[in-house]
Amino acid sequence: MVDRTETLKKLKDVKYYAWAVYTVQVSLNDTVTLSDFADDSALKKAVLMKESDGSEVTCSVANNVVTVTGSGTNMNCVLFAFGIKA
Repeated sequence: MVDRTETLKKLKDVKYYAWAVYTVQVSLNDTVTLSDFADDSALKKAVLMKESDGSEVTCSVANNVVTVTGSGTNMNCVLFAFGIKA
């Protein structure tokens, strides 16, 4: 398990929340900590998709940390997140 570094592509405030788009390279059980979001409140939504074909990679969320639960190695992905901004 590795905590991967994401690259923020866009962040937009939406009243009490924000949404963001990141690019990140991940493998099974890697984590991505989204410091743009509150660390004491779970993200409302996180969607991880492979850049190569747009297929969704399963993931779980614990506060502002996204953990990859779908199989694969060194996948270039786009991560969409929605939650309370830090």
